[in-house]
Formats: sequence, structure tokens, C-alpha cells
Amino acid sequence: MRKLLVLMLVLGIASVASAQLTLSVNGVDDPEDSTITMTTSETATIDIYGDGTYPDPGYTFILGIDLTSTGSGSLDITNAVILYAGNTTSIGEVDNEEAATDFFGIENPFIEIELTDLVSPPAEPLKLTGKLVDLIKFTCDGVGDVILILYDADGVEMDRQTIHQIPEPMTIALLGLGGLFLRRRK
Repeated sequence: MRKLLVLMLVLGIASVASAQLTLSVNGVDDPEDSTITMTTSETATIDIYGDGTYPDPGYTFILGIDLTSTGSGSLDITNAVILYAGNTTSIGEVDNEEAATDFFGIENPFIEIELTDLVSPPAEPLKLTGKLVDLIKFTCDGVGDVILILYDADGVEMDRQTIHQIPEPMTIALLGLGGLFLRRRK
């Protein structure tokens, strides 16, 4: 009986630890399939979802591109929409190379998102649930993998998505034809 109780406590702690916000790139947010394939110069839409179990109803989150990634790309928040109905919300690009590289290990600049509902007790703050942020754009700039990472303000990774950037089909076809012509000349 004691072993069963310990197992239940461990499973309960594990389920609380996985409570978080998640990234969705072009509608794909399945942690088992977190690699999205795109051609260069293609644009993807990034959304941020909450499962309602994040412990703090108001917090600052950081979205950035991992420095260890081999590809390149850029984030654009021009048309981003915050759907969270808290009383303090903002989204903005931050240019702080020290924080980006030392604290988060991501490329500079990065995006900072604040979702807060500061209310006085006994009122209940709004939960971070459902689609919270919509229409962040990611544009592929080169071939290779780019890793998008969502951090909380303490630098704890909440979610990541890998974007595998491949050449456009026409580029691959032209390279193949060029290879055939080179082989034929010899």
C-alpha cells in the first residue's frame, strides 16, 4: 500500500511539472512530432497555447531562436494578436544580447510576452488556457534546422519546436540538372 501511495505521489508531481504553455507552428503542436519541414523563404505561423494549469496566472515569457541551430530565420510580431484577456498584456521584440546569450542561450533579438491578470482577492485571476497568442510569424532564411524555444522568465524551457528548412523544389531540380550536365561533359 505504501509503494502504491509513493507511486501516486510521484505521478502527481510529474503531471504538475509538465503543466506549461506550448508552441504551435502551422497548427502542429504534438510533442511527439515536433519537427516541421518548410522550404526556404516560406513563412510559418506560431501560436502559443496554455493548458490552464500553469501555476502563475500572470507572467513574462520569452520566445527565441536557439543559438545552436544550423539554419537561420526571423520572428515577426507585426501582426501578432494577444487573445489572453488579462488586464496587462504586451508583446515586443527585445534587443538584449547579454540576456539572450548568457541567460537563455538564444539568438538576439528575441520576443518577450507578458500575460498578466492582477486582481485583488477574493477575485480569481484568469487562467492561462486555450490560445493565448496568435499570428507570430517565422520566416525561413536558409537551409538547416532552427529551434524555437519558449522560456518562462526564470529561464526554464517550457516548449520547443524544430523547423527543418529545405531548399525549394526548383532549386533542388536545378542542382540536379547541373550535376547531370557536369557528369555528361566528362
